[in-house]
Amino acid sequence: MSRRHRPTPRVLTTLTALMTVGVLLAGCGSDGDDDTSSASDGGCATENTSDRDKVNLIPIPPVKVTVTGFGNGERRVPAATPDRDSAQQATVVTTSSVASAGSTQAQTVDLPLTARFHCTDPTDLEMDLGTVTSPDPTLNDQLAPAAGGHAGMAIAPGLVPISLRLMPTDSSGPEARLAIEQAMIGAFTRSVPLPTVPIAVGATWRAERVISAAATVTQTIEAKLTAWEGNRLTVTYTVDESPINSVFAIPGGNQTLTIARYSFTGNGTETVDLTRGLPVDGAATYRGARELVGADASQRLLQQTGFTLTWRSR
Repeated sequence: MSRRHRPTPRVLTTLTALMTVGVLLAGCGSDGDDDTSSASDGGCATENTSDRDKVNLIPIPPVKVTVTGFGNGERRVPAATPDRDSAQQATVVTTSSVASAGSTQAQTVDLPLTARFHCTDPTDLEMDLGTVTSPDPTLNDQLAPAAGGHAGMAIAPGLVPISLRLMPTDSSGPEARLAIEQAMIGAFTRSVPLPTVPIAVGATWRAERVISAAATVTQTIEAKLTAWEGNRLTVTYTVDESPINSVFAIPGGNQTLTIARYSFTGNGTETVDLTRGLPVDGAATYRGARELVGADASQRLLQQTGFTLTWRSR
């Protein structure tokens, strides 16, 4: 990029701090050191984080699912059957990256979760946070006090997350709160919903949701059921996210830029267990780029963006 077309230092400093187009929020904003939200009776949760005074409620964008092929063989509804006898041990790892003007910033969060369905409400999943880590030494130190925090999630048919509740520990700083929030929202807004009608192996469907963040995008997932063994379903999928307008809002202020060009696509595999609330295995990789323009059309910023997501059982 020539000096003539280089963004102003103010715009460059602000924009290179942005991560991939996801929901960027201001931090969890609640205290949660006491353990009542994770109280359990065997493998199920007896408390609900939605009842807590300082819990931070974050809506997950609704999704529309359209079956495009029903598969071959016996069709069944992939309905959830919550396991309340044992807790689920899962880990989600996310990495967000953005590169521009010769520099790259990346943030990785490794988040262990213990998940329990509520004892009487099958639409409520309660989660305890384990020791959250990052390969970045500074962020890793900031994440250490987050161990023991709590979260909750409301789930609709098709194992679709519809809202997230976060309760960090009192000692969690703003950097840790934001990193955990971004990781969980990034994972759940990119979850693959299941159809709520009978399907068989080979079935295909399209899932569409609108995600509002720095840019408001339409996310389109094309999914295929490749295996169904017992309670476990394996889905392969591709994803495309496209902006619905040309507005790019700089987080933390009222400034906006114009999106001149934009692309963000990905693919992945996810395995779900109908008795569990979180994926038991999976990996996805997203890549994209965007060109942003300010009031001076000669000052353009080109960013390359990336996001990776991994689910695994512990």
